[in-house]
Amino acid sequence: MVQIIAELTLRYYSFLIVLVYFWIHVVGLDDLRSQADKLISNSVAPTTRKVYDTAMSTFIEFCTQHNIKDKYTSDNIELFVTSLASKGLKASTIRTTLSGIRHYCTSNSIMLHVDEARLALLLRGAQRSYIAQPRYIQPKNAVRLSHLKKLCSAALHIFDPVFASQVRAMFSLAFFALLRPSELALAPSTPQHQLRRSSITFKQNCVKISFSSFKHSKSEVSVKIPRQSSEVCPWYLLSEYLRLHRDINANDPLFPCSTSDISSLLLQCIVHCGIKSKLTLHSFRRGGATWYSENGMTDAKLKATGRWNSNAYLKYVKPWICVRKILAEITGQNYADLWFMALISAALWLIQ
Repeated sequence: MVQIIAELTLRYYSFLIVLVYFWIHVVGLDDLRSQADKLISNSVAPTTRKVYDTAMSTFIEFCTQHNIKDKYTSDNIELFVTSLASKGLKASTIRTTLSGIRHYCTSNSIMLHVDEARLALLLRGAQRSYIAQPRYIQPKNAVRLSHLKKLCSAALHIFDPVFASQVRAMFSLAFFALLRPSELALAPSTPQHQLRRSSITFKQNCVKISFSSFKHSKSEVSVKIPRQSSEVCPWYLLSEYLRLHRDINANDPLFPCSTSDISSLLLQCIVHCGIKSKLTLHSFRRGGATWYSENGMTDAKLKATGRWNSNAYLKYVKPWICVRKILAEITGQNYADLWFMALISAALWLIQ
């Protein structure tokens, strides 16, 4: 009897040891594999992941359209690159698409067979063969100062006084500080850009805004927004908002809402005051830049105030420069000025 009990005990503990071994070496490894997948997923930024997903969708669509089963061969990749080039895509865009395919294959342990030398020649040929197509710049509406006054007035009629102070402060600051939507409110893809309470410092004649992170930022930048002698003065509206919202801590978002929330508030105000223009959150930045330019701000200061990394602001304040650029793409650099003057002459003739 004792021998039977001893044998059963031995079997029980042996089974227990096997269970522990299984837990450590099988379940534990599955958990590590899951963590490895997460690390690989986090190896690229969310915006880059979206670009790569689009690249893979384009590649899979190409393979499905041409009934290609063995997708990841050198010949099929070259045919895919050729099809992109034939559609007029830039070589840089094709390279980004290839990066998406490479990332997918690496992430999923798929062997990608590519002749790098031939691929480099294809991309070089695509770059040399690329012909810039004339682009139509769709006119976008800007918030004018008159619009801003109407929107702020509408907020007082639609919302209660406390919440209206927030809406008015958001609209005014977006206009005069040339804010991007991601700086004004929470944008899911770039939450680090949103302004905090600690970003705001009141001076006697201006509001100082410190941007620790923004599009293309390399270091912290401070911008001073002067007080205005109007009812939509950002200094006054922002101080009024913070006076009524004393519970906002230094590290809290300046405006506790998302970009979609503000878009909804903007739409309500637009409908209330009957503005016919199609306005978006970016219309404040566009309108503010136009207003500053019309009131004599230099290009250099405007570029610094709006934190532009390029001359993109010129399409807001000097659209004729963009028109000349399009003419240069169509007719060539040597004839751009001639066609530009002809276009202006024709416009003046039509006006008369």
